[in-house]
Amino acid sequence: MKEKLIRIAGLSMIVDGLLLALGGRSFARVWRLGTEKGAYYDLVLWFASLPQWLLRLLGLVEVTAGLKVLGRAPLSVSALYNAGAGLYSTIDTSWRDWLYADAHRDFDETMAAYLPPDGRILDLGAGTGANLGRLLEIGAPFASYTAVDRTEAMLAQARAKYGHLSQVQWQQLDLQHDPLPPGPFDLIVSSWVLEHLDDPALVVEKAWQQLRAGGHVVLLFEVEDDSWYSRLENRVLGFLDAQQVPAATVRQFPGLKRFDRYAGPFGKLALVVLEKPAG
Repeated sequence: MKEKLIRIAGLSMIVDGLLLALGGRSFARVWRLGTEKGAYYDLVLWFASLPQWLLRLLGLVEVTAGLKVLGRAPLSVSALYNAGAGLYSTIDTSWRDWLYADAHRDFDETMAAYLPPDGRILDLGAGTGANLGRLLEIGAPFASYTAVDRTEAMLAQARAKYGHLSQVQWQQLDLQHDPLPPGPFDLIVSSWVLEHLDDPALVVEKAWQQLRAGGHVVLLFEVEDDSWYSRLENRVLGFLDAQQVPAATVRQFPGLKRFDRYAGPFGKLALVVLEKPAG
């Protein structure tokens, strides 16, 4: 119970501090919480009247304090996703439609572009089935869809939504330590997963071995850059058992065809396409 409270406090401070650092005075005014008078209201107005640079600095100070608090009880990937499985679909929609709309739109279009009508798909770290849902929304045809994930609670959510689809199979496995389902696959996809792996290059190589000649791998993940903000985010991700993937690692992926980056409020995303030579 103590560790849970520490994690809640640390994460709350980090989120609040980031929003203050990014939003400054506009975010500070949100703290009025609907009040229109009284000592608390006056205090919020005074705080929001501070110089913009000072508010942003105070936000960074709060983030630093939150990191120190969270460092006393860091989260594991399994614990994080088991706890948040029920809310993940709602959160994913927000990230897709609001925070990183351009990246997700291009990811969806790229998946569809490289999917043959009778294609076999492998989804690495499928979670609650977000990528499958996107393909169904845009009407992309496929012959089979194999979705793998480490967390049973996430897969349970996916089966509840898509268990009626006979051409879709769900499998629990650890991407780094377990063998991947045998191919060959025409298209291998993954979103918001590589940053949670100790050795993303190893998993990409394993996927490459299961890809048919002429097939494609389409990946969406957080990528590192040389900015102070990226370094700060990496510290936050470290307490969540995650890390941005270095650009140098991406450039060593086999068959690299496309490497685009997208800015967003929580760091940059990379959209990467790998193409296996035909024949």
